[in-house]
Amino acid sequence: MSWMNDLYVIYQKLDANSCEAVKNDILKAQIDGCNRGEIYFLVLQQLVQIKRTKASVYELIKGEVDSFIHYSTSPYRLSA
Repeated sequence: MSWMNDLYVIYQKLDANSCEAVKNDILKAQIDGCNRGEIYFLVLQQLVQIKRTKASVYELIKGEVDSFIHYSTSPYRLSA
């Protein structure tokens, strides 16, 4: 599974749980990126912030966030 698939599932779960503000923050980070690597990094920053500061939201998307974060351990996977 690619990090883009994880991100798609994150958006679905946030929509289903009325977490519009959090979703918008992540979308803004995604839109601000110029290429896949930069998009990944900007979204990663948002997800780490959610993990640290919004425990209830993080619990909804924990599996996908952890999978998304795992991609950063291998830079070759970012282009997949």
